[in-house]
Amino acid sequence: MLSDLLEMKSLPLIACFASLIAGGGIAHAQDKDQDGLHLALGAVGVYRPEYKGAKDYEVVPLPFVGFRYGRGDFYVSLEGRALRANVLPGGWFEAGPVLAFERGRNDDIKNLTVRRLGEIDSAINAGVFVRKRFELAGGELKIGGEVLTDTGKVHEGVMAEFGLDYNRPLNDRWTAGASLSGTWADRKYMQTYYGVSRSGALASGLSPYLADKGIENVAVGASLGYRINDRWNVMAHTSYRRLVDSAADSPIVAREGSADQGQFALALFYRF
Repeated sequence: MLSDLLEMKSLPLIACFASLIAGGGIAHAQDKDQDGLHLALGAVGVYRPEYKGAKDYEVVPLPFVGFRYGRGDFYVSLEGRALRANVLPGGWFEAGPVLAFERGRNDDIKNLTVRRLGEIDSAINAGVFVRKRFELAGGELKIGGEVLTDTGKVHEGVMAEFGLDYNRPLNDRWTAGASLSGTWADRKYMQTYYGVSRSGALASGLSPYLADKGIENVAVGASLGYRINDRWNVMAHTSYRRLVDSAADSPIVAREGSADQGQFALALFYRF
């Protein structure tokens, strides 16, 4: 199945989509005002929780792939874990389809209790996004949101993310960015990643838990980029994500994991 082909451990090119938050993706390292194709290839190392709500971390090397193809106001762009296309003319607002990768939970995680709950496949989510850009204090502020649903049968739920991203050049070589976001999810999504079924409770020893719809997390992030020359670039991105409400109350998180989720990524890439 498609989700198996996209598992993070197999390191396919699309795996890097999930390695960086959209606020720190390749799109900020490219000149989005130029028409045509912009491509970047490289490598990224990611330090992250093993799965949603984990207290155990892993270091994962991944390929870094990014591109943007534009014609006037229209574009197709890979931004972090999401592939999106703007279909609105005029430049006032951006909106269009989005396709996003979401990693699951492998069967070789360190936590034996959570491992007994079973593996969760990676998911491909599809939906729509809207976004507005503003020039602010020598940089660019983006305000937007997206609504996504599962394209397969992994969680079969719906999630919505709203966020702010600000990026600003510090000089001709350094750029800095910051982001703030929140994610809401329905009951099906929350139950997939944070719920404990009766059979799962028998296998793991955890109490049965029915996760409810609501805010899954709030997150902040920061990025720093350095242009080595006209082709080579380095980018670092760090984020902190706090699980809340039903996600934080899950025994997967409250007993066996942590509601505090950090991530750090360092990428070296070549722009064509």
